[in-house]
Amino acid sequence: MRPICFLSDFGLGDDFVGLCKGVISRLAPGANVIDLSHEVPGFGIQAGAEILEHATGYMPEDTVYLAVVDPGVGTERRGLALETAGGTFLVGPDNGLLAPAAEAMGGVARAVSLTNREYQILPVSNTFHGRDVFAPATAHLASGLDVAKLGEPVAPGSLARVDLPGAEERGDGSFVATILGVDRYGNARLSVRQDEAGFGFGATLQVETGEGVMAVRYVETFGSSKGGDLIMVPDSHRRLSLCVNRGNAARALALKAGDRVLLKHPRRDEPG
Repeated sequence: MRPICFLSDFGLGDDFVGLCKGVISRLAPGANVIDLSHEVPGFGIQAGAEILEHATGYMPEDTVYLAVVDPGVGTERRGLALETAGGTFLVGPDNGLLAPAAEAMGGVARAVSLTNREYQILPVSNTFHGRDVFAPATAHLASGLDVAKLGEPVAPGSLARVDLPGAEERGDGSFVATILGVDRYGNARLSVRQDEAGFGFGATLQVETGEGVMAVRYVETFGSSKGGDLIMVPDSHRRLSLCVNRGNAARALALKAGDRVLLKHPRRDEPG
């Protein structure tokens, strides 16, 4: 029995996650379901894709990934089961959510549109394919079903793609970053990787948000700053995060996923 990694934007206030896991338990008794996150920002395909891609480096090699961030549910968008070059499976909507994770695992070897109703919960809801289409497909794959039995083959090149935000460099030495997500502590994760930032710990940066321009110190850990300090730290995804030590940066600066911030290194403005 393969383990299952489950990602969604369902939250935990409703029964959506529990119903999907109930279907999995019924069809694949004993399957280990790893709840990666169910707090992806609502309809946040890019944020979900980034989290899913990052997770592939830490999950068992035979994991089946179930990912449901699906603003197009009930439309003509396809439901997919993908097999990667390494034999890993991903299940979810054809909206780009799965593509970065699949590419991180060697690319798509086979892709199937989930059209075989024999492996669905009938009648299929127009608004909850997570329960009726994706969870059953995932459970059957975890149990050893050949992916080809789930539906019709589709060309990997026809799959929807999503570009994960990066850092937009400007000619004056500054760059614009997108907020990929905000965690429960109010830390805002940016679309800038630690290895591409170009400055060392202890540097003082200028950060421009909707609240104005402010000085931010880049530190290695929260312990390198005082409570209440506005800081930049590398997070567990090895991306820069805008934080308030023992505070809530998102609340203090009115930040949310999708916002863009300008980062500038003051030393680059000094006379040469």
